[in-house]
Amino acid sequence: MSKRFSSIVLALIFMLVFTTAPAFAATTETFYGGYRSQDIKGSIVVELTNITSQKNVILSETEAAEYFDNADTLNLAVDYDHDSDEEITIKDILEDYNNNGGVPTYYADAAPVVVTAKTALRAFYYYCKGDAENTFEPKYYSYDEYIYNYNNKRPHTEKPEGDWLLADGTAATLSSPGKYLFVVTDDGLVSSSSAGLFCVHIGSTPSATSVPEVSGKTNANPTTSKVLVNGKAVEFEAYNINGNNYFKLRDFAQAVNNTEKNFEVAWDGANNAINLISNKPYTPVGGELAKGDGKAKAATPTASKIYKDSGEISLTAYNINGNNYFKLRDIAKVFDIGVTWDGVTKTISIDTSISYVEE
Repeated sequence: MSKRFSSIVLALIFMLVFTTAPAFAATTETFYGGYRSQDIKGSIVVELTNITSQKNVILSETEAAEYFDNADTLNLAVDYDHDSDEEITIKDILEDYNNNGGVPTYYADAAPVVVTAKTALRAFYYYCKGDAENTFEPKYYSYDEYIYNYNNKRPHTEKPEGDWLLADGTAATLSSPGKYLFVVTDDGLVSSSSAGLFCVHIGSTPSATSVPEVSGKTNANPTTSKVLVNGKAVEFEAYNINGNNYFKLRDFAQAVNNTEKNFEVAWDGANNAINLISNKPYTPVGGELAKGDGKAKAATPTASKIYKDSGEISLTAYNINGNNYFKLRDIAKVFDIGVTWDGVTKTISIDTSISYVEE
C-alpha cells in the first residue's frame, strides 16, 4: 500500500542534511531534514508520536524493497535536480542516507503513531507493504498565497485551484503494526535543499542489519558511488560501514600505483602484520580491482597490526571475505592523498596531485 501526495516540483540541488536523536522513552519526537543552517535545524520538520526508540539504519536496496508492494517503487522519481538535469529517485535518496550514517528509523511498541508535518511540504509520501489501516489528513496552502502573502496565508482542507503546497498540520495516522517508509520534500524555496527519508516500525524491535548480526561482526553494504582516480573512473569493490566508505587496501594501492604517492603493501604472516611502504611501486598479487557481487557482507574488525615505514599506526580496518578494507579517508590521510565528495553527482574523487584535507 502506498500514499503519495505531492505538489509542484521546483529546482533542487540534492544535498543530504538530517538530524537524528538518540534512543528515548515513549514520547513525541522530531525528524529534521532538508536544508539546514545555523538559524534552522532543517527546512523539513516532521513530528512523530508514541515513539519508544530510534536509531540510524544502513538499509540495503533489498531491505528497502520490503517496504513496498512493488520493489520497482524504489525507482520512483520524487524530485528533480535541475543542475544535473536528472530525476531524483527514492533509491538515490536512500543511497545518500546510507552514505551519511543510515536512515533514521523510529520504533513504536504499538499503534497508533501520528506523523505530522510541522513545515510546508511539496511532497509527503509513505509506504507500507500489504494492507494497513491508516488515515491521511492533508491541509493545503495556495502556492501564490504562500509566496506572495506569507504572513496572511491560511490552510485549506480542499486543494486550492492552481499550484499548491501541503500545509503544516498535514498528518498521517498509522493505526496498524508494520514497517513504513516516508519520503518528504520541503517547500522548495531553498535550492540546496534535499528530500528527507525516514522509517517507522510499529510493533517490532529495533534492527539495523543488512545481514544477520553475528557476534564480533559488522554489516557492510556495497558503496554505489562513482569513483574517480586522478580524473579517471575506476570501479572498486567498496563497502559502507557505519556511514563510512571502506576500500580494499590492495585495490587502493593498485589504483594509485605509478603515481607520486604510490605505496607497497607487504604481509608479514609470522607477526600477523600489514606493512605499508611509502614511495614504492605496488606489487600486484592478483585479484586487484575485481568486481564485487553487489551484496551486503559481514565484516570482522582486522586484528592485524599495521605499520607504515616501520612505525606502527592505528587505523580502523575490517576483514571481508579474507581481504582487508580500510576507511578511505584514513588511508588517504596516511599517504597525503586528496579525497573529495560531490554530493550532486554522488562521486568520490581521489587525487594524488593534491594533499589530503580534513572534512
